[in-house]
Amino acid sequence: MGYADDPVEYERQLRAKLSPERIRATLAFSGLYQLTHELMKQTVLEDVKAFFGYVSVGDGTWWTGVQGQADYQRSVLDLAPKNRFTASLLWLQAMGALTGDQVTRLDQIAAHRHDLTHELQKYLVDVDHEPDVELFTDALTILTAIHRFWIEVERDTGAFEDHGDIDIDDVVPLSLMFLQTCIDAYLDGHAKAE
Repeated sequence: MGYADDPVEYERQLRAKLSPERIRATLAFSGLYQLTHELMKQTVLEDVKAFFGYVSVGDGTWWTGVQGQADYQRSVLDLAPKNRFTASLLWLQAMGALTGDQVTRLDQIAAHRHDLTHELQKYLVDVDHEPDVELFTDALTILTAIHRFWIEVERDTGAFEDHGDIDIDDVVPLSLMFLQTCIDAYLDGHAKAE
């Protein structure tokens, strides 16, 4: 909507958009979105590489040696030689952790993160631009699916044997617990502002 379309309605929407509560909510949501995207990148890039034996302590090392590094190159990086993130997503898809639709949706999620980060001002002042809550929700769903895959890998390799019969739905990685704490804080602050 532009000013010329309906000056009174445009002014009302702009005043609402520029209210301190709305600005705080947009800034906080932008931060949550960026945090979620960074956690996604970390689990896609680092966990896939670690599966092949890479340990990122210090300067990093391959505890599986040259063979692990070669397996990672052949099994993952060769899927998309110019983009390690895409290659890792394709490997996760091949392993059943993600669907093709989820991999495609991650491109949209990343594009929105880029826009939200580099064009934040338009989300703060332009009545026609709002952060995309649906993309955020989809990002959370995909991040949870990836973590569930890794939890299943750990279960299948015996990582939980000492803990008896465990329902994998009860296993929550620390990074997701932290993200949920941040979401709860955002929602609590948002509810108090209303």
